[in-house]
Amino acid sequence: MIRPSRRWRDRAAAAAAMLLAAASLGCAVPATHPTLARADADGERPPLVPMRRFVADADWIGGFSLSPDGTRLLNSQVVGLDLGLVVRDAASGAPIARYAIGSQGRRGGFRAWLADSRHVVYTTDPRGDENLRIHVQDTADPRSPPWTVTPWPGVRSFVVGRGAGARLLFASNRRDRTTFDLYEADAADRTVREVARDAGDTRAWLIDEHGTLHGRLRRLGDSDGSDAAIELARPDGGRRTLRTVGAFDTWSVQRIDGATMRAWVLTNVGRDRIELVEVDLSSGEERVLGAHDAVDVGAVVFAGRSGPPVGYLVEPDRPRLHGLDPAFAAELDAVAERAVREGLLGERPVLVRPQSTSDDRRRAIVRAVGRFYEAELLWERDTGRLVRLDGRDAADAARWLSPQEPYSFVASDGRRIHGLLIRPRGVTGPVPLVVDIHGGPWTRDTWGPATFGPRQMLANRGYAVLQVNYRGSAGYGREHLWAGAHEYAGRLQRDIAEAVQWAVDAGVADRDRIGLLGGSFGGYSVLMQLIQQPHPYRCGVDVVGVADWPRAIEQWPRFWRDRHWFERFYGRPGDPAERARMTANSPVSRLDRISAPLLVVHGTNDVRVLLQDSIDVVDALRARGHPVTFLTFPDEGHAISKWRNRLALWREIEDTFARCLGGRSGGVDLYEWLPASTVRDPR
Repeated sequence: MIRPSRRWRDRAAAAAAMLLAAASLGCAVPATHPTLARADADGERPPLVPMRRFVADADWIGGFSLSPDGTRLLNSQVVGLDLGLVVRDAASGAPIARYAIGSQGRRGGFRAWLADSRHVVYTTDPRGDENLRIHVQDTADPRSPPWTVTPWPGVRSFVVGRGAGARLLFASNRRDRTTFDLYEADAADRTVREVARDAGDTRAWLIDEHGTLHGRLRRLGDSDGSDAAIELARPDGGRRTLRTVGAFDTWSVQRIDGATMRAWVLTNVGRDRIELVEVDLSSGEERVLGAHDAVDVGAVVFAGRSGPPVGYLVEPDRPRLHGLDPAFAAELDAVAERAVREGLLGERPVLVRPQSTSDDRRRAIVRAVGRFYEAELLWERDTGRLVRLDGRDAADAARWLSPQEPYSFVASDGRRIHGLLIRPRGVTGPVPLVVDIHGGPWTRDTWGPATFGPRQMLANRGYAVLQVNYRGSAGYGREHLWAGAHEYAGRLQRDIAEAVQWAVDAGVADRDRIGLLGGSFGGYSVLMQLIQQPHPYRCGVDVVGVADWPRAIEQWPRFWRDRHWFERFYGRPGDPAERARMTANSPVSRLDRISAPLLVVHGTNDVRVLLQDSIDVVDALRARGHPVTFLTFPDEGHAISKWRNRLALWREIEDTFARCLGGRSGGVDLYEWLPASTVRDPR
């Protein structure tokens, strides 16, 4: 198991020594909720774990990938005081080079090997404004500075494919901020050339595993709500249409095999739920490889850079891998059993899947996910050698943290709603509840192991944590998703309230001690729950929440496509009647109904939900003397991702819930002495 760098340990130890006296003065707050206080007095609760363990990533090492030739490893871990990249020898695990790439937020951004097994490509977003930059590091010359492939300010660029040697393909809106042209970069001679231009109608570029452009998904009409054609290149330079898809259909290419003219696609065309199909690019014929009767097919799993998928994931409750290659699936099962026997895993995993594979498939990194761990194992198929790579010890998690459990209930209109629940350890009976509302809304909450993260911090402090995949959530088919259209202030919010009632009726939650937490659309839902008051909520935490729907949609970034989805779900701001309904469904129209204390958080550089939304909420509440705390982060955007800022944010959330719900608080964490960019109450 790889351990944190000595440099980090030395700095942390020095900081601890300097600040021990201050920290030991004690700002920890014991639980005041009667159920929690009794459990604490009886010694039944796990210890109060320091906040830094949950949010600072000081000891996190992971995200391993193999170079295509299988000789080297790339992983993310702390370099200096922020996450960086480390290159290692695959045989010994010994570090070859470390790269400090600046604060990239939790677990870093995109990073991958190029085909030459020498260059590494990664992205950065230092301001949080989503103007991603692409960099390439030559690992054969560790002391050389990285090549910034896209040095252009105010430009969004992202990797879309990797070619032969040191080449990569990326899309960028450098020429026109509303379109994404296709470029090829060659790290060997540090050149960039334009490959194809986007005329404003390209929804996706179709690129095979060797970096060859095969075509594009092109919008047929002038507006975002038009159908689209899958167009493939012909030998004579022209294009042929493989098929058309509707404006609200999913047709997402996972891999193209240029040699056999096959593609593997996730699609819901002509069906309710997303399925995995194999497409013959010559004839257009499709063959279904994977489907589920209740949920969409999720990730498609490949082993190596070429070839068909070896499996696919579905998650009706916990994640499940359905194997498409029986021999490979049997090998994975054998790896998991052996890892348990050899003590590399504490218990049989819930899920085991390939994470990264060398081109010859002789070495692979296998991800095993259990109730209390996420493990990354280096597996040498020829020798059978098995090594645990990640740096997290699951023993503390198994002793102190709480497994996440799926639940479901039938809503008052007959729709089944699914969600996830974490109960605090060592406590029986109803406890304070934090309703953690996901954003999107076209995402979903998924099951995860009990490892050190913010939700487990809340459970450690004494709260049950409830997540809800309300109507409008993705993952359960298009009918469930569109059932939330124009109901984002109505039935959708009622789903959340009825999930809370389910937790009360099940004896999980104390009805008089319920708090709300959410970001983006989740932040909007926090405000709407406080406005509608279906339960006597005690407080709320609104992180980058939408407060004014017409303004939000009109001000969204110029590079955003598929705005017709937003118009169908929320309404059209340009139509006076629909605009009036959108305004009525916006929190700014009803803030006078909020009676519970509120914490409002925003990243100044957010391009999805403008800072003005939070300013309007805070100003209106303060104008009538309502208790509200306002935190902004000048170097963040739509997510508060840098670890110092996360520490400041979650310490504020911890104290907020301790005051209003009665859980415990760890008080000042010594890592807080390394300053964040927080601005408290900027108004």
